Amino acid sequence: MTVVHLPYTRSCFVCGADNPAGLRLRFRVEDGAILSDYIPRAEHAGYTGIVHGGVVAAALDEVMFWAASFARRRFHLSVEMQVRWVQKARVGATYRLRGEVGRVQRSLCLARSILQDENGRVCAEAEGKYFALRPHEVPLDAAEFCFDPVTLTPRELFGVVET
Repeated sequence: MTVVHLPYTRSCFVCGADNPAGLRLRFRVEDGAILSDYIPRAEHAGYTGIVHGGVVAAALDEVMFWAASFARRRFHLSVEMQVRWVQKARVGATYRLRGEVGRVQRSLCLARSILQDENGRVCAEAEGKYFALRPHEVPLDAAEFCFDPVTLTPRELFGVVET
């Protein structure tokens, strides 16, 4: 199985390497799906020991963003999202995020995502619509991205990132 590691940034709440309050997730492509492993920290809690629903929604949104962006090789923007929380996600437990593209309609990409615990039980799931951006509309420049030997660069994935 070939694994492709996707780019990540410095400041993003979900993937930002330098964001001390962020989730610091790293996304990868395996068998056509976007995956990430997640162990929530105490600062991600709403109620004591339980991950805030908004934090779960942010993670589900990001994995769908990457599903759309990887599939189309263009940055996307979330335009609509519906989340269903099935059971509590607990601080300190291990979870897997999975995102996939359902279908593409012109500039919209329809995606779905799921958060599962280490036993495969669904904690939350989402569906969303993502709008494809033109390169000059992307509000990031190359300096915002982190680079390491195993991760695709934005240029390798998207062609050009405006500076």
